[in-house]
Amino acid sequence: MNASQKRRKATQYIGNETYSNSQESWAISVVAVAALLGNFPVVHLVNKVGIRTVFAGLGVLSAVATLLIPTSIRLGFYWFLAARFLQGFAFAANFPVIGSFCAKWTYFKQNGLFVSALVAYVQLAPALTMPASGALCHAFRWPSIFYAHGAVSLFLFITYGLFYRNSPQKHPFVGNVELRKISVGKIGNLDKRALQAIPYAAILSTPAIWAVWIASIGNFTCVNMMFLFSPKYLSTVLGFAVHKTGFTAALPPLAQFLSKLVFGMMSDRIKFISEKNKFRLFNSIAFLGSAIFLTVLAFMGDEHKNWNMIVLGCAAGILGATTGGFFKAGPVISKQYR
Repeated sequence: MNASQKRRKATQYIGNETYSNSQESWAISVVAVAALLGNFPVVHLVNKVGIRTVFAGLGVLSAVATLLIPTSIRLGFYWFLAARFLQGFAFAANFPVIGSFCAKWTYFKQNGLFVSALVAYVQLAPALTMPASGALCHAFRWPSIFYAHGAVSLFLFITYGLFYRNSPQKHPFVGNVELRKISVGKIGNLDKRALQAIPYAAILSTPAIWAVWIASIGNFTCVNMMFLFSPKYLSTVLGFAVHKTGFTAALPPLAQFLSKLVFGMMSDRIKFISEKNKFRLFNSIAFLGSAIFLTVLAFMGDEHKNWNMIVLGCAAGILGATTGGFFKAGPVISKQYR
């Protein structure tokens, strides 16, 4: 989990630098552009050498880029964009890693729980880093935010590289009983050359794949909007102090993190509905529910700040139902392309 991916500025000012709205937009967008460009080479590398090497290597790259951000800001805006680009390129590994892990490590009766736990990093990272960043900035000034998160990320990715194995058969801590459960429904001893032959034409001609893709665009558009701009909403619109904004802004991501785990377990336990209809049901609950709460929030004033926070938390929290929707549907649908 690279917490620094979600790092945002509380104001327009960093040190002695003043960034325009256009430059702020570029600093945010370049991460997405880099992740998009990095997706195809990362998928190729994952299929070729496995997620242990790829994820550990890109994680260390992201940690180093985070550590260099204060220096890059002092050197100039384009150096800052370069550091952000490296963070975005590393971010491209996240979802290929999740897909590969689910294909090899999950017990088929707990797919929803595994998926919800893995994708919850999107919410867990800001829930942890926002209050920590507020405290660090208040006590030690803004560079400490990047140094602390870079150091923690470096430690986590090195630990991951030391202990993770690409398959449960190779892990020294996996017993025979656990291995038999994990192996149910899995295809063993696949040819690596066959894994590298990705059937792009068949994938792109499958309507369900497009449905998952469109749902993911809708989800991350909403998530990024809420998590990127909620600190500004809290400080500018609701008038919270900057050092308190970090803790307050962490509440909606925390609500979504908890709801993801709950909805993931619910998806595994519901047996009277087919998997296809469960995907549709949880997606509908997530997107329609979040849209309703955000619409209500748009028409609310700032007289009752607690109610604003509750509605914002509900909009973020109910979006966690996507773990029983397209997040779970992706690995299930992709099995046919193994």
